[in-house]
Amino acid sequence: MTRPKSFHEQIVETLGRRIVSGEIAPQGQVPTEAALAESLGVGRLALREAMKALAARGLVVIRPKTGTHVLPREHWNLFDPLVLKWHTQAAAIDRKFLADLIELRRVIEPAAARLAAANGSDADIALMRESFEAMVAARTREDYIQADLRFHGMLLKASGNQFIGQLAGALSEVLKTSFSASSTHSADAAALGLHEDLLRACEARDPQAADQAVQALIARAVRNIASGQAAQGGPSQA
Repeated sequence: MTRPKSFHEQIVETLGRRIVSGEIAPQGQVPTEAALAESLGVGRLALREAMKALAARGLVVIRPKTGTHVLPREHWNLFDPLVLKWHTQAAAIDRKFLADLIELRRVIEPAAARLAAANGSDADIALMRESFEAMVAARTREDYIQADLRFHGMLLKASGNQFIGQLAGALSEVLKTSFSASSTHSADAAALGLHEDLLRACEARDPQAADQAVQALIARAVRNIASGQAAQGGPSQA
């Protein structure tokens, strides 16, 4: 069960989405504290705390005498799961952003797969197996997606590299963004087969096969995204 968002989290989400969607223009000055607090129906103290959370993610800068300003995108912490989620929730996900996400997957996941096959603990690879079996057993789209996300997250953790493992949360949002831009949402035999190929390569301790398997998964995601952009379809799995 999803935990209800706190009042503070709701304010951060509202402002974050407005910034990422461009409603509050990049490099533009945020409305005054009084005006913004009134428009949101919140107190100034709560608003200040929310702005601090956005500043920590690089979205805004708070200056004592000139107010709060939205920073250019290059300052944003795009690895922060919330910032990635706000991009996903934007009315339109631009092609450059999607292309950058795919390139990120091509850099991170093959390396993680090779490391997981070579160095992953039996316990971590067993958790990958558990996630895969949950994908197979899933009866709803949401159950499948959650199991799929766990599978990819466990791949990063199984790499044994603490820095790659820390990217699991960001990768989860990257995958959700890919799903939202893709053309299908069914857990077909091909998708399951590609995941099983990756799992078996890790279990067999075969780094080259693991690399090839995850590259095939990413290639499938690229094809689905291209189809989704052409057909304006719904989410899929990668």
